[in-house]
Amino acid sequence: SSGINAEYGRHSKRNYILFVLYQEILNYLCQMMQKSPALFKGILRLRMDLLIELIAKETSGSSKNFEVMCGLRPIELYHIIFNLFSGRGSDVNENNDLPWERRRCVDGALNRLPTEFHQNLYALLQLCTGINLEGNFLSSFPMINEMTAGEPQFAVTIANWLDKIKQPQLRQLYVEAIMMMGALLKMIKMLPDVIELHVILHRAHDIFLSENADCDPQRFLCGISQEFYMTPPTGQYGTLNYFAQAIACMNNGG
Repeated sequence: SSGINAEYGRHSKRNYILFVLYQEILNYLCQMMQKSPALFKGILRLRMDLLIELIAKETSGSSKNFEVMCGLRPIELYHIIFNLFSGRGSDVNENNDLPWERRRCVDGALNRLPTEFHQNLYALLQLCTGINLEGNFLSSFPMINEMTAGEPQFAVTIANWLDKIKQPQLRQLYVEAIMMMGALLKMIKMLPDVIELHVILHRAHDIFLSENADCDPQRFLCGISQEFYMTPPTGQYGTLNYFAQAIACMNNGG
């Protein structure tokens, strides 16, 4: 991102701190891939700028404050990275699962996707002309005629499309919406010609707000309340349930 690039340039000219840190993180990632490859399940590619900003946020509370991160001991940095990939907190002594807002932020920054994501998305694309994601249109044709759901080029194309969403936790909500649409595909009477994914997200959020009137209007990110980001996916009041309701409205012409 522009923030990390500017900061990287400023520091590297002075003492190469971020350059050394970058190399150190790459070394730890290689070690983790060899020792614990399961940690990288669902990750096609890793954006180092987002990872560094994520570590900075976990250590200082701000994705633009690199001072605390640069002052970490090597073992501390390794444990923070390991715990982030394993879905735990950044504290080296913290064994609890991450809260859902932070988990979505981590998974979004790591570009992590559920196992059946590409198959679900491909099935949707077979039944419509494309999916619109906040003005970023993913066309079904000729893609589904030239690629299969399991080939790397399809995954790369989807990764480029999802990368247009800059907020990691928002990206993960869109991933959840696609997963729910795929799960409900057999029950959907007819898909629209173009699936407006952002409309489904905001309709799901509106249903959530109708049941949670006490949401703080000052804590909205990209039009979505902090409380929705913090809601678990599953359960009677999970985000997937709200996505299912929004999809049902779409299916009924509502």
